[in-house]
Amino acid sequence: MNAEVPGESRFVPAIRVRHLWHRYGAQDVLRDVNLEVRPGEIFGFIGPNGAGKTTTIRVMATLLEPMAGRVEVDGFDVSVDPERVRKVIGYMPDHAGVYDRITIREYLEFFAQAFGVPDLAVVDAALELTDLRNLQDRLVAALSKGMKQRLGLARILLHDPKILILDEPASDLDPRARIEIRDLLLELREIGKTIFLSSHILTELSDVCTSVGILERGRLLVAGPIAEISERLAEQRARDAYGVDRAVAPPAAEGTAEAEGGPAVGAEPSEPAGPSVTAGGAPVPGSARRRLKLRVLGDSRAVVPLLEGGAGIGVVEALPAGQLAVEYVGDDRFVADVVRYLVGRGVGVVAVEPERNELERIFLEVTKGELQ
Repeated sequence: MNAEVPGESRFVPAIRVRHLWHRYGAQDVLRDVNLEVRPGEIFGFIGPNGAGKTTTIRVMATLLEPMAGRVEVDGFDVSVDPERVRKVIGYMPDHAGVYDRITIREYLEFFAQAFGVPDLAVVDAALELTDLRNLQDRLVAALSKGMKQRLGLARILLHDPKILILDEPASDLDPRARIEIRDLLLELREIGKTIFLSSHILTELSDVCTSVGILERGRLLVAGPIAEISERLAEQRARDAYGVDRAVAPPAAEGTAEAEGGPAVGAEPSEPAGPSVTAGGAPVPGSARRRLKLRVLGDSRAVVPLLEGGAGIGVVEALPAGQLAVEYVGDDRFVADVVRYLVGRGVGVVAVEPERNELERIFLEVTKGELQ
């Protein structure tokens, strides 16, 4: 992972964890954890309660000494140069306490001075970024949980850290507050921040994370970009189930979508192996099947025959209001091929929405549901 490209200098990971172990009493809560987070990523750290997420984060934030292994943040070792690490990170713990009897502005000005920030204009910038300017004279005690989370983010931004380390930033928030925090995280990434956040709520991570790591019983099971992990797991499932690298399709039958230039996932002939096959006869590993929702102009039932029978296409279902549900095998390029094929046949494609449960699928496939 992250191999060096010939002729290019080796990038410095925003966070690098190597062979990290930690123990409480006789119990190992972290077991040989290895991961890298590239600059500019939003990295989601996933696992059930008790998996070791908070312990890992506390080591990164220089609050715990690793018992074994090495953790580097922006190239600085957390054990050797903790002060340097603290200058480049903004750390927000789960359920961070606040001072209730002061205003939002007073709260931020206090912490700006505590951080040694020379220019208090950063308070105005933090208020603007977190959309708290209109509330700056309100007492902290009067804020909702979502507003207090925004205030916590404003606080850790005061010294302009390169890397944000957030432990369950959307914990206990209502749906609107979660959406607002999600949008704020995306905005922070836009301005160049690297974000490492833990959560056990998969839906909130699938919309924002560029990469994830899944932890169970102190062991990192898998890490990397979501699409890359999904592809690796699909190919492994195909090898285990069918003895091939990926599902391939037989030659197209006359009159099918593929024969007329429609989407295809492979060119080599293959006999169906097992009960789960596409309409075109391609074996489909369970983990490789995905669903796509399309919305078209007119009656969606007229579009069904254009896709049925195409290699890589499974069940095609017409839904109300011009919508279609399409089961398929492939990546984003395959989806683009489907849309291009339909447009070429005169179909007005209004919306394309890949199913957003890929992270849930990965999590359920790699974990066993075991607790410490």
